[in-house]
Amino acid sequence: WLLDRRGFIDINGNKSRWFSIEKGGPQGSVLTPTIFISYHNDMGQFLSGCTSHFFADDVAAILSGQLGVRYTSQCIDLERRVKSFLDSLEYYSCLADQPLNRTKTQAMFSARAIGSPKFNIMFDSGHDESICLKSEYKYLGDIISSKLGWGKLLKDVECKARKRI
Repeated sequence: WLLDRRGFIDINGNKSRWFSIEKGGPQGSVLTPTIFISYHNDMGQFLSGCTSHFFADDVAAILSGQLGVRYTSQCIDLERRVKSFLDSLEYYSCLADQPLNRTKTQAMFSARAIGSPKFNIMFDSGHDESICLKSEYKYLGDIISSKLGWGKLLKDVECKARKRI
């Protein structure tokens, strides 16, 4: 099941040559997410300073600002801790031989303040690509907005319900 796997690519009837698949689990298998979570069960302890959530092969991390300090001080501290978190994540990725999908990596800043800081968040491994800052994203089917309101989520649920009626 995990050994001696081969595959080919078929695009509109044009098939590639067979090639060996040496890493990863079979797509769509019920065991692949379980193996991923079991293999990376120490990631939460390794990535300290945040709250981590794992689902299948996705990871969501929450870093919160300090309470009781000025907004600008919070932003400076948070930028430093995000950088440290990304360095730790890259290091863990190397140790675990688990590549990061940088194109799917996103960040969201949430605060009650108007506007958001102009963070330029990047991985340190020589890629000059910034991590995309989003004002909202969908996680496990739920829409999370930077203001943490219920409006977008309720509207999305309402639209889905109307389609089923």
